[in-house]
Order: sequence, then C-alpha cells, then structure tokens
Amino acid sequence: MRRGSRKGEIQHVEALLRLAMPPRYDAMEKLEHTAREWESVVGPVLGKQSAPLDIVNGELIVVAEGPLAGNRLAMMGGNVVRILAERWGLEVMKVKVVVGRLPLKPAHGSKGAVARQTAIRVREEDVKEFESHCLESQPDFPPDAAQSLARLRAFFIKRFNT
Repeated sequence: MRRGSRKGEIQHVEALLRLAMPPRYDAMEKLEHTAREWESVVGPVLGKQSAPLDIVNGELIVVAEGPLAGNRLAMMGGNVVRILAERWGLEVMKVKVVVGRLPLKPAHGSKGAVARQTAIRVREEDVKEFESHCLESQPDFPPDAAQSLARLRAFFIKRFNT
C-alpha cells in the first residue's frame, strides 16, 4: 500500500497495477485460464479438437479442427458462455467457431524441461509515453515506480497485442 495524494489516503498496489495495465489485460488473462482448462469446459474429446483464440466485441473466437467439431461447439455455445461466466467471470455474449489449424500446445510430461521462449523487447518511446501518462495522473508517484509500471504496461501491450 502507498499513501495517496490526500493526506492519510492509502491506495492498494493492486489498484495502481490495474491503472498501468492495458484495457484488455483482464480479459486476456482470463482467456489464458480458459485455454488451459478448455477440456473441462467442453469435454475431453472436443477439448482436443478445438481451442479458444481470442475475445472480440464480446464474442469468444474458437478454432475447431473440422466441421463436425465446429458444429458441436456451435451447438454448445450457450453452455460455454455460462461456464465461462461462472468459473472466471468472463463476459462473453456468444461463441463464434471457425474451422482451421489448432495452435500448438506445450508438451506435457516434461516437468524439468523449460520451454524456450523468445525475448520480448519493448520500445523505449512506449515506456516514456506510459511513464509520462502515469506521472500526469499521479503527480506524487515516485519516478522509478512510474518507470517500472510503464515498462510493465509496454510489455503487456506487446505480449498480448492489445
């Protein structure tokens, strides 16, 4: 917690982090949870034949391997929407199914192996822009904390393409 702009006002760090995150961050984080637990949402057979991709204007975009799996998912759309709302509070109005190639899933069973990931580099001008925005909205905010939040926000925007 940190002191707010008024004397005695305390703000939670979570609230400050939420200010620094891009607008779609919550939905993207919940979508990642959904993707990890997809088989528990649609069942083991459809879970292996489909995957959630994105949320656009309240629509969950799901890719299915073939038209049969796509048709079954389309018919389950209402149940999928209800389950997502109950489990993760994900605000989805409908499910849109497209037939295509499934995204690659990480290999299971290799606990000791670390997946190789490419480094995400953020542009310094984005960091400076977010840092100035942070300092304008919170004038008494420490500059080093503003820079850290700005770098974090730039990272999430680059990582989640928001």
